Amino acid sequence: MITIDIILGSSRKNALGKNLFNYLQSQKNLYEKSFNVNLKFMAVGDYDLPFFYESEAPMNNKDRQLPDQQAQWVTDVKNADGYIFVTPEYNHSFPAVLKNALDYLADQAKDKPALVMSYSDTVRAGQFGGADLVPILTRLGIYTLPPLFAIGNVQKNFDVDGKFLEDAPSRDFYETELKQVVEKIAFYGNLLHSNPFVPSK
Repeated sequence: MITIDIILGSSRKNALGKNLFNYLQSQKNLYEKSFNVNLKFMAVGDYDLPFFYESEAPMNNKDRQLPDQQAQWVTDVKNADGYIFVTPEYNHSFPAVLKNALDYLADQAKDKPALVMSYSDTVRAGQFGGADLVPILTRLGIYTLPPLFAIGNVQKNFDVDGKFLEDAPSRDFYETELKQVVEKIAFYGNLLHSNPFVPSK
């Protein structure tokens, strides 16, 4: 059975994305049973990741040694078969903490699929932040699947515990949309895990 990492790309204590992240966690058992997948929920803020400081780029460092928490981040990414990146938008881009976390990676996520899910407190849904993330994932060799999933007006639909508000205007739409996000990454995660690209010699 494959593993999909669902990664919250904000470290803010009161990040609005936690409402959405907590909703996805509340559906973990349903999603796993429905799509035959293991889901691992991760937040970049839970790892001890100082600003990237290594003297060599990870891709060039064959004898790399990292402190435990930093090594755990790299290992958790490596052990997954696919990813959902949940990101807000900061000034038309994604958060520095997420970029910094990605800078720790070399080829751990290469040839694996990912979906980008942006969010915000407006109808624009953080789409610029999500779009800006795609080239970084591509540079890491990740197959970033279209389309970008954008979740707007988070605070009008989800409470801090990840439950739909009683008067959530987009409940039916987001219930279906979010389930399909997980179904899609599970499908492509299984597909690429079972059919890895092997270059001809």
